[in-house]
Amino acid sequence: MALSVNTNVTSLTVQKNLNKAGDALSTSMTRLSSGLKINSAKDDAAGLQMANRLTSQTKGMTVAIANANNASSIAQTAEGAMQESTNILQRLRELALQASNGDKSNDDRAALQQEFTAKTGELTRIAQTTTFGGRNILDGSFQNQSFQVGADANQTISFGMSDISATSLKGTSSEATVAGTKTSLSASVTGQAVNFPGAAGVAGLGSAADIKINGTTINLTATMATVTDLATEINNATADVAGPPVVPGTGVTAAASADGTRLELTSADGKAIKLENGDGAAGAGALAKLGLTAGTSAPKLAAASSINLNGTEIKFAAGSTMTDVVSSINSASTGVTASLKDDGTLSLFSTKDIKIGNGSTTSGLKELGLDAAAGAGTGADLGVAKAISQESSVADLSILDASSAQKTIQALSGAIEQIDTQRAALGAVQNRFDSTVANLQSISENSTAALGRVQDTDFASEAAQLTKQQTMQQASTAILSQANQLPSAVMKLLQ
Repeated sequence: MALSVNTNVTSLTVQKNLNKAGDALSTSMTRLSSGLKINSAKDDAAGLQMANRLTSQTKGMTVAIANANNASSIAQTAEGAMQESTNILQRLRELALQASNGDKSNDDRAALQQEFTAKTGELTRIAQTTTFGGRNILDGSFQNQSFQVGADANQTISFGMSDISATSLKGTSSEATVAGTKTSLSASVTGQAVNFPGAAGVAGLGSAADIKINGTTINLTATMATVTDLATEINNATADVAGPPVVPGTGVTAAASADGTRLELTSADGKAIKLENGDGAAGAGALAKLGLTAGTSAPKLAAASSINLNGTEIKFAAGSTMTDVVSSINSASTGVTASLKDDGTLSLFSTKDIKIGNGSTTSGLKELGLDAAAGAGTGADLGVAKAISQESSVADLSILDASSAQKTIQALSGAIEQIDTQRAALGAVQNRFDSTVANLQSISENSTAALGRVQDTDFASEAAQLTKQQTMQQASTAILSQANQLPSAVMKLLQ
């Protein structure tokens, strides 16, 4: 190599290496002080892009996890309120079952209705006051809400809750009824021999006798001397008042016995015979004078009979009263409930269609006043009373009478099912959120690890690099000093 003064190539080379060592040392110090392997795009352009994408993903997932947990908390809050609403509906159903029982009076049912109404109001209060973060969630306003559960757009889970107030919770009651008319059953009373003591030598009752038959007062005069006269007066049912006779229709026919000494009373159209002494002095002991006793005689079947309900033949023994008929129907497990109206007619009730027909006696329906019901036929040719469904809100339900209580029991079952359906949906979405959170945490963990590998400084490696570059810088500085002395060798040639 030529010896030159103007150009010191060796010095330039050493300077270049010194600068490189300085730059490398500066880079190592920056990485060690920041903890990041990529501090600017020039460090690793592709790595910077990857690191930013991973940073967006991990930060987004952190927010998504919080969102999913909040959504799960909303669902849990709603379900807690729904549990209490279910408890209330169960209590309402208990009250309805109590009110439907035959031992309850009107006053009892009115007392039960008071609690029923109060509980119904609490249902609405819960729906209107259950909130999360100041937002109502059970009044119907929280519908189809989306929750961001991912780091990217449109990664959502949606759910909502409908109104669970008493006016919005609905249930369906289904009712088939058969209303009977007058029956052919009859009641009969045969008295003892009538006492005709007479008075002052005049044959007759001796004094007026006022009696009541089925609540109607019948005035019998003191001069009546034969049982036939008494029967005629009873049949005419003429009230002892001024003006034309008043005929109240007691539904009872009177006749003299074959020997003419006793009264025989019979009723028609399924009416009972209720005997009472009349009011006042004329009523005192009046029935005894006529050989009769106070009390009520129920109408009875003259012979064995039967009907067919939903394919099951129900038999009634001779002498059965309408109360016996009701008991037999209710114990036959046909799905049909029987009851007696105040007028003594029979009613049938079911939540499903009622198939009704005569039994083997072919006259049972007529005897019970059901012959015109639902086009009833005979044997296999049955008439059908169709069940009618009706939807009612819980707020409209009542238990003030047995019939309403039966409808209420059915409707409440539907309302409970309505809440159960929502709770099932909430349970499913909570499970989704739990799975989502677990998955997000796993993805976030692995994404964070990947981000660390891309941008985090490897301190062991970088510390070694720092030491190396410091040594290289010191060595380059020493050599540069020597390289700068090379041109001075020319002076020795000039001496």
